[in-house]
Amino acid sequence: MTLWPPEVRKDLRSGLLARRKGEFDVASQYLRRAWTKAIAIPLDAFGDQPLIKLTGIGIALASVLEEGQKKDEAYQAYEDTLRRLRFAYPDPSSSDHPDIDLEALEVLNAAERMRAVALAYKLGELAHALQKHEKEEKWLTFSVEATLKNMLVTPPLSGKVGNSQGPDDTTAHAKVQFQDLGLPPWAMVHDLAAPFEALGSFYARHGNINYAMPLYLQAIAILIPPAPAVVPAEDKCRGAQLMANVAELILRNHPSNNVNPEVLHQAESWAKKGLDITTTTRERSPYKHSICEEAYAVMLYNLAMISEFAGDKEKARQLLYKSLDQSKSIGMQDGISHAEEVLHTLDTGSAEKIRPFVVEVHREVDKIIF
Repeated sequence: MTLWPPEVRKDLRSGLLARRKGEFDVASQYLRRAWTKAIAIPLDAFGDQPLIKLTGIGIALASVLEEGQKKDEAYQAYEDTLRRLRFAYPDPSSSDHPDIDLEALEVLNAAERMRAVALAYKLGELAHALQKHEKEEKWLTFSVEATLKNMLVTPPLSGKVGNSQGPDDTTAHAKVQFQDLGLPPWAMVHDLAAPFEALGSFYARHGNINYAMPLYLQAIAILIPPAPAVVPAEDKCRGAQLMANVAELILRNHPSNNVNPEVLHQAESWAKKGLDITTTTRERSPYKHSICEEAYAVMLYNLAMISEFAGDKEKARQLLYKSLDQSKSIGMQDGISHAEEVLHTLDTGSAEKIRPFVVEVHREVDKIIF
């Protein structure tokens, strides 16, 4: 606790102890008091990387509120934390600041800018859960634009960067914060592709294909950069899942009995590429990654959907059985229900429209299956 000013240490310690006991209401009271004290004292009282330390307290409070199922309060706490970060210079209490201002990030260092991106993405994620659609779009757009701005300054070497990226090495502070405050992983290691995935999914859900498509393509480019970049297995499989989403967008609004052959070829090319990447990654990886196992089931299903569109029902049926077997082997209920539903449609000759399997962005930790 020595990284934080003496004024907040006692409340921080008590709040984190209550959190470990599962006493979220008690924990939030202590952490709220720590946050109130923290924002009242001068930034230079925090020593090195003051904004990283200050926002760490805000994130700790918000995450405890979220764990206690107080999502509206958590949203407000995350928003307040981001506002303090974005407008730390000058005074954040000023009413002259625009609601969204990328220029405010220019005075921040690399680690602080990446934390702003992570907080904005988290707000978009929470706004989605709270069905605040305008807020979801606002924060995800901010996180995408801020990420692009950061990438122009410091091009990433991979799809994930830590707080140590850039000239300001904050690794030691980040590790201590992660251990002391129990911060969620997203606050420490930032997923560059996630904002593009999430905003693409937002526009896809709302039928705005022209906005969704370039966002998915940018996310794929981040997750699967050209050689000689070394790409983790989970990033390859995430990129493959997004290729399935691209194929779905290409076919959307086209009647299954009258698809332009060129459109069908484009969709099939994306789906096959995604399946090839997933298959190769699964074969070469010494471990079974949950996201790759799920992606394999999804790619088989979506390729089956495209085969059905092309009129090759037998090929579609074969792919669906493979997808069904894969989904059953990993306990993927959505995959099971999708495949069984379409097999029933094919067997009965029903005219029901086949549903594509669209993968929504999520930040669950990839699991290695033994």
